[in-house]
Amino acid sequence: MGKYPCGFLVCIQMVKYRYLTDEELHEFEEEFKHFLIANGLHSEEWEKLNNEDADKAIEVVGLFSNLILDKVYDNVKFVVHVGQKDLKAFKFYEDRAVLIGVDYKGKYEFPKDDILKFIADNASDMLIYSTSKTFLKENRNQEVHFLVKLGGNMSDGKVFDFLFKIKEKQ
Repeated sequence: MGKYPCGFLVCIQMVKYRYLTDEELHEFEEEFKHFLIANGLHSEEWEKLNNEDADKAIEVVGLFSNLILDKVYDNVKFVVHVGQKDLKAFKFYEDRAVLIGVDYKGKYEFPKDDILKFIADNASDMLIYSTSKTFLKENRNQEVHFLVKLGGNMSDGKVFDFLFKIKEKQ
């Protein structure tokens, strides 16, 4: 099992989502220091581990990445994915997600900005549909991560709510 017993950092496991980037790690520097200390790695031990066992150090960063991304994904309620001719807006609940999708048949592409205005101005060329998916509560964050990995963006819910109101009137 290597140099460290299973009690070390709860047993090293694979990264659940992805590793935080250097920029993200820098943003969470204080939290990372607290994480290391809470897991028995003070600054000297971390430096030693980082210099002498890079693989273990990377695993520690993976555990921290899991922790941070779980906290972020726990708070995600909406994800929006915008393609050239389609848009998908998701609302996440504890054990299910609702999708309201838009297929656009017009000559333009979805813009990066002013999406709501674009939908309102081009409504006659759009098909709006909805569906939902249930999942185990413990898999919710993996569902969010999957959509983000595919290019979805965490959202404030305005696009979803706008589409929901349109869908209700159909």
